[in-house]
Amino acid sequence: MTKAIIIIFVFTTTFISNNVFSQKKHLWTDSNRKFLVDNLERTRIEIIKETQSLTLEQWSFKEDSTKWSIAQVLEHLGLYERIFAQEADIMLSSNPEPQLDSLSLPDTSYINWMNDPSPHKAEWNAEPLGFMKGADNLIFFLFGRNHIIEFIKNTTYDLKAHFTFRWGKEQRRSIHALMVVHFGHTDRHLKQINRIKNDPKFPK
Repeated sequence: MTKAIIIIFVFTTTFISNNVFSQKKHLWTDSNRKFLVDNLERTRIEIIKETQSLTLEQWSFKEDSTKWSIAQVLEHLGLYERIFAQEADIMLSSNPEPQLDSLSLPDTSYINWMNDPSPHKAEWNAEPLGFMKGADNLIFFLFGRNHIIEFIKNTTYDLKAHFTFRWGKEQRRSIHALMVVHFGHTDRHLKQINRIKNDPKFPK
């Protein structure tokens, strides 16, 4: 009987402790939310600005046969809107792991990684097929980006307590960090779009 009471006491104490932590210790702050929303909206606006007035010929132009067109860049970005949204959705259905926050890299490390001028190789599921034409690629991108912005604005999840899995040294990445990578990835491809538009052979 005494042993049973001890077990119940330990279980109850642990449950209450975890519950109190989950209610009071919210790692993801309002300033974190604003930081993500501001940058996701900023890069969304910049993509619109750089592409909304393009002709079909400009959308389709390639610097050479090995490079992507602006249409393909937008398709690639639109695919990542869906990939990252699904990844976040899956991991938010798992239990929070706030103890992993101490292992998280600073936001600047992800931004610097995306600013690195060395080539990045797109994953196979994010390679553009080029079947969409012109501004359809912008619509494809915006549909996903608008969804993610609304999610970040309204979510009640602690995005610094839920973690995805990664290969290599990092291994785990918070949903907050995933979204920092996301807007940094858009900034990276905005530079690519500007480079394409500044090519001497770019249609006028």
